[in-house]
Amino acid sequence: MHDSGMNNDPLKEIPGSGSSDTMPYRLLFETAKDGIVLVSGETGRISEANRAFTVMSGYAADAIVTKQLWEIGPLEAIDAGMVIFRELKTRDHIYYDDLPFVQRGGKRISVALACTVHRAGDRKLIQCTFRDITRRKELEEALWKSEARFKVLFRSAPVGFAFVDIEGRIIENNNTLERMLGAGRDELLGRHFSTYSHPEDRAADNDLFQELLQGKRDSYSLAKRDLRTDGSTIWVLLSVTVVRSSHQNARYIIRIGADITERKKAEDAIIKSRDFYRTLLDELPNPIRLADTDGMCDYFNRSWLDFTGRRPDQEVGDGWRENIHPDDGERVRMLYQSSLREQQPFMVEYRLRHAGGVFRWVVESGNPYRGIDGRFAGYISSCLDIHERKALQDTLETISISDDLTGLLNRRGFFTLAQQQIKLASRTKRRLFLIYGDIDGLKKINDTLGHATGDLMLVETARILREVFRESDIIARLGGDEFAVLLTEDSNTPDAEVVLDRLRESIRARNARARGRPPISLSVGIRKYDAERSISLDRLISQADALMYEEKKVKKRL
Repeated sequence: MHDSGMNNDPLKEIPGSGSSDTMPYRLLFETAKDGIVLVSGETGRISEANRAFTVMSGYAADAIVTKQLWEIGPLEAIDAGMVIFRELKTRDHIYYDDLPFVQRGGKRISVALACTVHRAGDRKLIQCTFRDITRRKELEEALWKSEARFKVLFRSAPVGFAFVDIEGRIIENNNTLERMLGAGRDELLGRHFSTYSHPEDRAADNDLFQELLQGKRDSYSLAKRDLRTDGSTIWVLLSVTVVRSSHQNARYIIRIGADITERKKAEDAIIKSRDFYRTLLDELPNPIRLADTDGMCDYFNRSWLDFTGRRPDQEVGDGWRENIHPDDGERVRMLYQSSLREQQPFMVEYRLRHAGGVFRWVVESGNPYRGIDGRFAGYISSCLDIHERKALQDTLETISISDDLTGLLNRRGFFTLAQQQIKLASRTKRRLFLIYGDIDGLKKINDTLGHATGDLMLVETARILREVFRESDIIARLGGDEFAVLLTEDSNTPDAEVVLDRLRESIRARNARARGRPPISLSVGIRKYDAERSISLDRLISQADALMYEEKKVKKRL
């Protein structure tokens, strides 16, 4: 379709495109990747639109052609079309680097627009070329955010950063370093880093620094003391790395220090021969990750990747959670989401899969940080390996094998001693009997008379069991209302049924004395351990438990 005042091919009006050579221009117009519309310079009406423009806008050609430039859907909501037409009355070229463009359906994209006036005699033809730059804008925005967030990370990092020149003078530092040394930025800039070193540690740091400059090493780490401006001393774990030019000349040096004063005081006796830190940030020994406002992680330092043995693309988003032990995953997830929602610091202990395949205990501390606009921008989290400490705690916990309420063995204590007896019986071919008991109706007593009454019944049951069975027998409360006794056989071992009769008689005697208190009723199952056909302790308990439930069923039918 053509403008109502134009009967010829509009492309013929472009200077240099006569009737004999219109075809190349027509081919160029139709196959161009950018959207192109041809506009009458007198009326502002569109005489032609190429296929790329119809695809870009989502409008068919007949919905565009003959309309004035400012009337078409993509430009209708803004005044750019009218402004362009007016300005081109006195100019031959206009370029817009970023112009909103509304596609059919309402989606808004960004375009670059170039408009050029072509004259043929007293006629003017305007060529408007639209280029979709939406993806470019998105990439620029993403790059800006990434750079901005890493600048915020530098400023908000929980360790002190200093960039120094090859003379050792501080040329940039972060807020943490200022707090650590008690000095303002103006006091630090231009000062030699050794100014704040303790006299006894200054030489070691300076010597290593010179080795960096001489190319003898690329980095070094050491624990050292720094002097604050108020005269006090702090311990710092320092990591220093040189940044070299393409000719391997030192350009500047990165010094990263973490305040370990409190840890040094608490652990000095056990960490003198150990170096818990390697490098900071990518040189920092602590696994560190950075999360955005949605809790999705997009940065993991080298120590984290070394710890897990995984690639960055496996960890990003919430992929890192795959490393958490299944028993800890939900607990960590709920705490993390709660902290994220409230934008509060958090600290959590959990097991994280190590590159070697085993799970190791870590304690993770996370702190929210704010972006350059002052708004919440995400979390910086740092992990510390506490596996050895947890192993010691677990060892201490296994020492506790008694039930607090009854004084009997608890489940751990029972299993520890009973399994030893089963191994002994298998070697010596001795018999064992397992009695598994359950107090009838304890839940109802707790619900109606209170847990204090129920607890008293558990204590009295434990006392009866101590009276009936021997000290050599293994007596335990396995949990709740469940008790177990393993009768060890010797020459004085009575028949199991005789022992059960004695147990029942003791319970009847107690109930006769305990007027005004609920009676004790104990359902039991007894199972013999055959050393000739050994089975596991769990299996033996399961068999005795089944017999106990059969007795419960009989009682309910009575």
